[in-house]
Amino acid sequence: MALQTGNDLHRNAQRSWDDREDPRFDTELAAEQAADLVPALRADPAACREAEQWVAGSFDGEHYTDVTLALHQLHHTDPSDLIDSPLLAQLYALAAVEAAAMDEQLLEMATQQVAA
Repeated sequence: MALQTGNDLHRNAQRSWDDREDPRFDTELAAEQAADLVPALRADPAACREAEQWVAGSFDGEHYTDVTLALHQLHHTDPSDLIDSPLLAQLYALAAVEAAAMDEQLLEMATQQVAA
């Protein structure tokens, strides 16, 4: 019988644990894979349209009114007047809200694709 050092015992115990899979790793891996898939979905017009259809109607009426009024004002603004304008800041703020909702939906779509 060979003597085992403390280091050998530790390595053997670690190998025993290495053979067992922790279900949290599967969940974390799936979440990472879904997050990695989102940029590809964001670049896919069909996926973006699908996400938009899920998001459409989810905001209150005031949000949609703000979007419509900003677009109306944009139409009547010369492009050279947009730099540093309050309208441009408003458009970016509205876009951030819309993008967050769509990105959430794209992540959900990616999660479903990874799970399939």
